[in-house]
Amino acid sequence: MSCAENEAVSIHYRLSRSHASATALRLVSGLKSALLWPLRVLEAGRELEMLASLSEHELKDIGLTRSDLGDVTALPADASPTDFLATRVEERYFAKHA
Repeated sequence: MSCAENEAVSIHYRLSRSHASATALRLVSGLKSALLWPLRVLEAGRELEMLASLSEHELKDIGLTRSDLGDVTALPADASPTDFLATRVEERYFAKHA
């Protein structure tokens, strides 16, 4: 076998291993995500409970309304209400100061 053929076989072997490694990483990542899903759901529920316990005045202080909390219920069960609501507050701020 020539040097060029050896190099081609070597490259093919490395690419095959790289592809297998990437596939294994995706599989592990998906498995991790599935196993941690119940924890994300519980955390999201705790965040929403804490926010729902705030008074109208406290919500207004952080730039939210009770209606915003209702909008959170349309999110997937494991989505963070905090991330969604922070975006809502930013949108209001920029709309007001534009």
